[in-house]
Amino acid sequence: MHRFLTKLFSSFLAFFLKFCGSTNKLSTTRSDIFDAHVENGQNIFAFWHSRLFYLVYFYTSKSPKRRTSILVSMSRDGDYGVALAEKLGQDYVRGSTSKGGPQAIRKLASQIAKGDNVAITPDGPRGPAHVANDGVIKLAQLTGAQIIPVSYQATRKRVFKSWDGFILVKPFGRVHLAFAEPIKVPRKLDADQLETYRKQLQEALRGLDRICNESLGMPPEDE
Repeated sequence: MHRFLTKLFSSFLAFFLKFCGSTNKLSTTRSDIFDAHVENGQNIFAFWHSRLFYLVYFYTSKSPKRRTSILVSMSRDGDYGVALAEKLGQDYVRGSTSKGGPQAIRKLASQIAKGDNVAITPDGPRGPAHVANDGVIKLAQLTGAQIIPVSYQATRKRVFKSWDGFILVKPFGRVHLAFAEPIKVPRKLDADQLETYRKQLQEALRGLDRICNESLGMPPEDE
């Protein structure tokens, strides 16, 4: 029954995702960064856990031929994420910072080596929200892949009362999506340097949140 429900969920959500995404008017900041790097592969797209919904639509519609590997938790709920990734023709790696972390990092590194992009939420899977962990930095350090921070905001949305304040974009609104300059992490880092890059990623994402809110005339979020 669980497998049937995940398949049913993925079919519905894939349709709903495309409907909501296609009916929103999109504006962007620095989308040239995405255009310049996405087809080359071997990028790490980093975004807050709450911003997953619309970014899945954007990526699969703008780069249908370049697969991405999505980090999905090993929980039972993560099975739904796996089913959606399969439905959308994307790859996935099971794991998180709290369970299966080292193994997940190795699998993601393998996907990057094959030419995939990867997508990671640095505040996932359980938060705290909008606080980056250092797993993304360690993956970039291991692989040499650059980190591309990205965020969005929407005028029509439902914000769930979850730990991350997950944003479900509703149809017929406006979305602003923003990218920041890629972050390139050297192979050799001491603990202080690792923390410096972690903070750089965190501030880049928070800065993108401010840009997105300002572009839609919305008040800033609490950080």
